[in-house]
Amino acid sequence: MTTTGAAVEDDIRTIRAMDREFMDNVAAKDAARVAAVYADDACILMPGQPIIRGKAQILAFWQAALDGPVQAITLDTTDVEVSGDLAYGVGNNTIMLKPAGETPREEKGKYVVVCRREPAGGWKIVVDSYSNDE
Repeated sequence: MTTTGAAVEDDIRTIRAMDREFMDNVAAKDAARVAAVYADDACILMPGQPIIRGKAQILAFWQAALDGPVQAITLDTTDVEVSGDLAYGVGNNTIMLKPAGETPREEKGKYVVVCRREPAGGWKIVVDSYSNDE
């Protein structure tokens, strides 16, 4: 079932607002608020790593990333599609890194996220997958 009209436009605006909130919370180095956009059963798929699964692992991942080299993330979601209680976003990202003892650098990549409408309303990320361009 594909949702159309004003309702889908509202959902797209909500999902795009999640991007802004995510970027703001990364910049603030607030791992708990970054992890809050993920569903309890969510997973992150990243290159060269095992699946990061569930809220506890996701929080630990973001805490380590924000305590470590990640300084900022810019998301440019180019496509958002909504169908019923599922939606996806595809886009490009830039991650600003400052590893200890190294020169700061920028990594560019792309991503796809799958979001699910929660029973109480609102949207949460259920799958977050990204890869670097290089």
